[in-house]
Amino acid sequence: MVREIKPHGPLPSQAQLAYLEDELAAFIHFGPNTFYNQEWGTGQEDPEHFNPIKLDAREWVRVLKETGFKKLILVVKHHDGFVLYPTAHTDYSVKASPWRNGEGDLLLEVSQAATEFDMDMGVYLSPWDAHSPLYHVEREADYNAYYLAQLKEILSNPAYGNGGKFAEVWMDGARGEGAQKVNYEFEKWFETIRELQGDCLIFSTEGTSIRWIGNERGYAGDPLWQKVDPDKLGTEAELDYLQHGDPSGTIFSIGEADVSIRPGWFYHEDQEPKSLEELVEIYFHSVGRGTPLLLNIPPNQDGLFDAKDIERLYEFAAYRNELYKEDLALGAEVSGPALSADFACHHLTDGLETSSWASDADLPIQLELDLGSPKTFDVIELREDLKLGQRIAAFYLQVEVDGVWQEFGMGFTVGQKRLLRGPLVEAQKVRVIITEAQSMPVLTKIALYNTPSLSQKVAVQGLAFAEKSLAVTKGETLHFRIERSESSTPLEAKISIQPGTGVHGVAYQDEIQVLQFQAGESKKDLCLPTLYFVADKILDFYLNLTVNGQLVDQAHILVETR
Repeated sequence: MVREIKPHGPLPSQAQLAYLEDELAAFIHFGPNTFYNQEWGTGQEDPEHFNPIKLDAREWVRVLKETGFKKLILVVKHHDGFVLYPTAHTDYSVKASPWRNGEGDLLLEVSQAATEFDMDMGVYLSPWDAHSPLYHVEREADYNAYYLAQLKEILSNPAYGNGGKFAEVWMDGARGEGAQKVNYEFEKWFETIRELQGDCLIFSTEGTSIRWIGNERGYAGDPLWQKVDPDKLGTEAELDYLQHGDPSGTIFSIGEADVSIRPGWFYHEDQEPKSLEELVEIYFHSVGRGTPLLLNIPPNQDGLFDAKDIERLYEFAAYRNELYKEDLALGAEVSGPALSADFACHHLTDGLETSSWASDADLPIQLELDLGSPKTFDVIELREDLKLGQRIAAFYLQVEVDGVWQEFGMGFTVGQKRLLRGPLVEAQKVRVIITEAQSMPVLTKIALYNTPSLSQKVAVQGLAFAEKSLAVTKGETLHFRIERSESSTPLEAKISIQPGTGVHGVAYQDEIQVLQFQAGESKKDLCLPTLYFVADKILDFYLNLTVNGQLVDQAHILVETR
C-alpha cells in the first residue's frame, strides 16, 4: 500500500506549475517610446512617429523559440496609453499611425506568429493611462469600464493569443509621480480574465497568481517562498517582502523576475545588450532560485530585434544547453532515510520526473550520493515536488575531497529548481543535509553539472568606480568618480543606468554618459541627478561602466529619505 503524503500549505495551479517548468519568458516593450527614445511617455506623443516599416513579428517569435523561450508577453498598451491594436475604445492607437497605412494590428501579427510556432502568449495592458481623459479620480467608474472593455476586446477575440488562448495578463503597478490615484476595480477585471481565459496567470500588485520580485534586475531572494499573504500586497508592498515571499503565506504566488537585456525597457540605439556573463548571473539568481525569468527584448525603430541582442540570445541558449548536457549524478547511488520504498532514495537520481524521495526522519536529514568514480562539477541542483507544497527552509551541501568532507555551499528554500554554485571540485561523494523544513521534505531530483567556461572579465586599463557603493538623498545630485591606473593611451567608456528597485521616472531618468579619457588622464568626476519621490522608502539602482560593450565595473546606488 502506497503511503500518501499530505499536501502542505498553498499549492500551485497547473498553469503555475507549467510556468515554473518553462523557466524562460520574453517581454516585448515596443511603442511610441521606441521612436521618441524614452522610457515613460507623457501620453501626448504623436502617432505619426510610429512607423516600424520592417516589422516582422514572425522573426521575433522564431528567434525566441529557437533560443529556448516558452512564452512571450507583448506590451499592447504602456503608460502612455497608445494601443498597439485597432481598439474600438480610443483613437489613440495604431489606427492613427502611418504604419500599415493605419490598418496595422501588432497584437494580431504577434498572435499569428505565436500560433504558428506554438508559443504561449501573454498581454501587458497598463492600468495607468497618461493619455486617456477618463483617467481621473472624478471619472474612476468610466476609466475602469474603459479598461475592462479593452480586456474583453483582447481576451474574447479568437484571433488573438496562441490559438485564442492567453497564458498571462500583466497589469503593471507603476504610476508616475503626480499621476491621478485612480482606484482600480481589480476584482471585476480578474473575474473577467478568468471567465474568458480560464486558468490564465495574472500579474498584478494584488494577491494574484504572479507577483513582482521587487526589483528590475532579475534577481530573486534567498529564501524565496512562492507564497504570500494577500493582505501584505498592494502598490505599497514592501520590496523585501516581494523578493522573499512569506513562509506563512496563504496563497501560492510566483515571484516573476523581470529584467531587460538592455539597460532600458525600450530600445535605445546608444545602449548595449548585457554580456553573456551578466545573463548567466541573472539566470542563476532567478531560475536558479526557483522562479521564472522574464527577459525583455525590445525591437528597434525598424520593428526588428537588434542583431547584437539576437547574437546574445543564441549565446545564452548555447550556454544553457552546454550546462545541462550531462547530469553527472544520473544513476548515482543514494543512501539516507526514506519514508517507504515508494519514496526511496534512488528516485533522486533515476532521471524520472514522476518519482520522488521523502522522509519523516528527524532533522537534520542527510543524503549521501556515491557517483561511482570521481567527477568534476561546480553546480548542484535540487528540486522539490511543488505539487505537495513548498517545504524546505534551509540546507547545505558537502563534497568529499581527498578523504575530507568540506562545505560546497548552503541555501534556504529549494522550490521548483535550486541551482547552487560552488568551487570547481573533483569528488566521488556528495552530501545534501536538510536542516529546516516546514513539513516532511519531498525532493524529486539531485543533479550535478559542470558549468561551461566563460570569458573572464578583465580590467580595462585599470578602469573602475572609485567607490562601489554610494548613497544619495532623493532629489539630490549624485557625485562619483571613475579612475584608471594605466593612462598612457586614450580610452572611451560609457556609463549607463541599470534599474533595481528604483525605476526610470521614479528614482532617475535614463542617461548614457560617454567618457573620453585622454592620454595621461587618470580620473573623471561625474554627477547624475536623482528624482524626488513622495514615498518614504529607500530605492536603488546601478551604474554600469562599459568599454566596447563589456561590463568593466558596477556601482550600487542607494536613494534614501533623510
